[in-house]
Amino acid sequence: MYKLIGIGLLCLVALIVIPVSSETQSDDPSMYGITTVVLKDDSGNILFENEVHNEVVDEGTAFMLANTFQHGSFDFDLTSQHVDALCVSDADPFSILDTETHLTFNADNTISDPSKNCIGQIDFQLTNTSASTGIQNFSPPTHFLSGTTITGIGVCRSGDPDADNPSALSLDCGLQPIGVSAVLIAVVDIPDITVFENSTISVTYTMNLD
Repeated sequence: MYKLIGIGLLCLVALIVIPVSSETQSDDPSMYGITTVVLKDDSGNILFENEVHNEVVDEGTAFMLANTFQHGSFDFDLTSQHVDALCVSDADPFSILDTETHLTFNADNTISDPSKNCIGQIDFQLTNTSASTGIQNFSPPTHFLSGTTITGIGVCRSGDPDADNPSALSLDCGLQPIGVSAVLIAVVDIPDITVFENSTISVTYTMNLD
């Protein structure tokens, strides 16, 4: 799994979402991350569905480089090399600046305890050309209060598995065990979605290398 993710991270360093109208060589590799967001009612009926491309932030790019190339110094704790968490945010406005970090992502978000806005320890589903979180379901009151408007998604590294937290839920992107640095990889600005009791927002993040 680490091998394929490492290859994907290398390609993600140069991630650019290429419009359909762009002129490219047909044999050029295409690397992109896309997030599918679906809002469902308590009966499972789809109320809203949207697909949005991500923005890899500088912090995420630096982490990918550190994990891909051999070098003499490390700016990140690499004992936990995997990207394995999705976080929802109610930040208003939601920032997709390159300079966004796990610290600013968490500071802008106002979701608070006892809700846990992040799902970590996700076992990515791998194919020859993609890595996907599979469907991750967020709903009140577990992940946020009823009536919360979700404005964006963060893709993060959650750190080593916590034996005391088998559900892998946490508050904020990269809430780490001591000694493991937090990392925000990418952000996804989605259409604002207000989620009420008995409704679920399903998020799937997929990284494709074609």
